[in-house]
Amino acid sequence: MPKSIRVRNVGRWLAAGASAACLAVTVLAVAAAPSFAAGTYSTTTSVNVRSGPGTGYSVIGTEPSGAQFTLQCQWQGGTSVNGNATWDDVRFANGVTGAITDYYTTTPSWNSYAPGTGACGAAPGVVVHSLGGVDMQRACNTQYYGQGLKAVATNVNSAYSWQCVGHDVSRGIDVTAECASEYGSGAVAAVTNPASAWSWYCHWTVGRTLASNTGIAGQCVWWAINEFHQYDGIYPDTLNPANNGNAMYLATNAAYNGWAVSSTPRVNSIAVFQPGANGAGTAGHVAWVTSVSGPYITVSEMNFTNGPGNTDTRTLLPASSVRYILAP
Repeated sequence: MPKSIRVRNVGRWLAAGASAACLAVTVLAVAAAPSFAAGTYSTTTSVNVRSGPGTGYSVIGTEPSGAQFTLQCQWQGGTSVNGNATWDDVRFANGVTGAITDYYTTTPSWNSYAPGTGACGAAPGVVVHSLGGVDMQRACNTQYYGQGLKAVATNVNSAYSWQCVGHDVSRGIDVTAECASEYGSGAVAAVTNPASAWSWYCHWTVGRTLASNTGIAGQCVWWAINEFHQYDGIYPDTLNPANNGNAMYLATNAAYNGWAVSSTPRVNSIAVFQPGANGAGTAGHVAWVTSVSGPYITVSEMNFTNGPGNTDTRTLLPASSVRYILAP
């Protein structure tokens, strides 16, 4: 049977002791993380083992209920199964390896990472960009404020050996919480090498993805999603059954699908303009942010000045209502 829905987000702890025509339908800065062993769990029903994190990937085998597996890493934003979009990269006791939905397992995660588990390397063709390293001492200072604890890697050959240490006390570090604190809401933690204490880094969370660009060719949504894909190989899911997917809804829809959305302008993001904001039409407008300079942003956009299928570049002072979908 499936796991119960958990209200608490487990997080990742280190073990301690344009126009109306815009329609839709400080450790180490590194790249994507490899797999690593994190814990042993079992399935709660018969499951398909797939070649990647979603039902769109091919089935490479089937394992029965109660089959034990080693959890190597996890993906967020895969195909949602009854509300849980976490997928697990696993190795079963019989040697079968692949991806399974987290919903039908005994892991403690729910749209989150199991304790001690990091992000998998990106799916084929996907590039996850590092925001920078994790300041472990800062994490100790903020998570255990006023206690004077020191960040210590008790084993330099283990990424999971960091602890906040004081007299007769040793406490774990919520590394994803520190990423969010350092870089902003939507930043999560991962490691490049589980055998090195110095391999933690932060990146923007990866939400649900699609196999292709769902925007209408020649329109602003299509162009923004195309630029997002050019940057990191991902087509973000910006659809929501609650609306028609016009440009004005993209930020809300992206958040619904697990993507990081911010009110702070950032390079390599989709800027979402509400109707009337910075010249947007009645359906809103979206554009790709290519640079940020003080309060100004420069965007690449389609079907704003030159009509469908044509692009232009603008530098503008964005309205306060503009939101930004952050590419990981």
